[in-house]
Amino acid sequence: MGNCLTVNNKADDKISNMMKQKEVIDDESLIKVNNQIIVNKIQGAPLEHYSQVKKLGEGSYGIVWKVEHIQTGLHRAMKKIVKNPKSKKDNEQDILNEIEILKKMDHPNIVKIFEFFNTKEGYYLITEYCSGGELFQEIVDKAPFTEAIAASIMYQIFSAVNYCHNINIIHRDLKPENILIERLDGKKYFIKIIDFGTAKIYEKNKNEKKVIGSSYYIAPEVLTESYNQKCDLWSCGVILYILLSGKPPFAGKSDDVILEKIRIGKYNMQIKEFDNISNEAKDLIQKLLEKNPKKRLSAQEALKHNWFKNLDIKSTIIESNLDKIKESLINIQKYNPKLKLQQVVIAYLVHNIPQLQIMREAYKVFLTYDENLDGKITKQEMLRVFEKILQVKNPKTEVEEIFKKLDNDNNGYIEYEEFVRASINKEIFVADEILQFAFNFFDKDSSGQITFDELKAIFCVGQEKEVSEKVLKKILDDIDTDKNEQISYKEFKEMMQKIILI
Repeated sequence: MGNCLTVNNKADDKISNMMKQKEVIDDESLIKVNNQIIVNKIQGAPLEHYSQVKKLGEGSYGIVWKVEHIQTGLHRAMKKIVKNPKSKKDNEQDILNEIEILKKMDHPNIVKIFEFFNTKEGYYLITEYCSGGELFQEIVDKAPFTEAIAASIMYQIFSAVNYCHNINIIHRDLKPENILIERLDGKKYFIKIIDFGTAKIYEKNKNEKKVIGSSYYIAPEVLTESYNQKCDLWSCGVILYILLSGKPPFAGKSDDVILEKIRIGKYNMQIKEFDNISNEAKDLIQKLLEKNPKKRLSAQEALKHNWFKNLDIKSTIIESNLDKIKESLINIQKYNPKLKLQQVVIAYLVHNIPQLQIMREAYKVFLTYDENLDGKITKQEMLRVFEKILQVKNPKTEVEEIFKKLDNDNNGYIEYEEFVRASINKEIFVADEILQFAFNFFDKDSSGQITFDELKAIFCVGQEKEVSEKVLKKILDDIDTDKNEQISYKEFKEMMQKIILI
């Protein structure tokens, strides 16, 4: 048994000594449970794990398929990105960039990545499948939309963009083709933003130069090769204009004509489609299609716009049932997985089965806390709910206790999946088919046992420090009741059943 980071090249003594000096995690509680652990590269061929159902789309990058997970029957999307032999290094770096950005994402309106494969032909990204297809097709079929429907869609888009910008990520290619409809509930659309292949982690106060985007939606400052995250808000303005009118604000017979109109920045709302549109909706469009990025609204400011307030959009997405909010708090208070492996299993299942109704209900409760819709709950936001809605006794003390339990990565706030792990009823996670699915995530060689090396492969990913052998062995020993230095499915199941008895 060895530590997570090892150097086998004896000739490279310098690097070896540097690694020996690296700080190590000697306390199990310091291991961060995040998507870096949960989202893994899977060995073997994708079609050993998934069967193809139908082709969803095709582009210069490759093909997207609807696939079925062979073991669970869950439907997912499989995006194949073909490797370019002529520019292999740059091509692969772009693909890895998309994977790493998707791994960072933890927002209900942004598509989740589950796992990925690296083969000779290309990379295969396994992500959420959204049954409603592209927003683009819905616009073609049904636009223009009512203001209420358009506002509900835009509120979700702004929430996701606000989250991205708060973690310093620009999407750079927001358009209806990159917005999927997860489901339709009555007349209400639930959407997911996809395709982070051109997204970028940006530095504040530093402008980007690379011209990226799609002709109808690209911001004027991108064309002049000096832009920041506000370019995404221009694209949002174009999308909103289209939702309400069924037409693009900048149109033409060729890309050159379209781009020239965007450079000028003039568009027309004196068309019949806008005759019955409210002044508030028009005002929001104007403040998004503001040519000067410094004067353009941010995503946070857009969420506070009077158009959304007048339509009372937030009240339609947060949890209004006090009993459900209270039940969520009771689950959080009871939540106390003492073993690190329990925490990782719950995190894996929450991440990988987002379509369960229980997850959707948890999102509504999460939004009740997340006042500014930045995709995370601060102590102040939780305190507000405890004092004004739940009237919790000793609210400050309760908040501190909850943050100690839920803030697994110690970043000072509770992210969406951290909240869901604690707030839902855990009984759903002890069904055999669910537990076997989780067990297989650790049992990489399908031997029926989780070995020390397999634990090491999971726990050593995404940590800022090296995890010591002592800690890894303790994680195994805590569950290995027959002391054969492996974890059987029976031992794994017994460990998880203890959670619902808390």
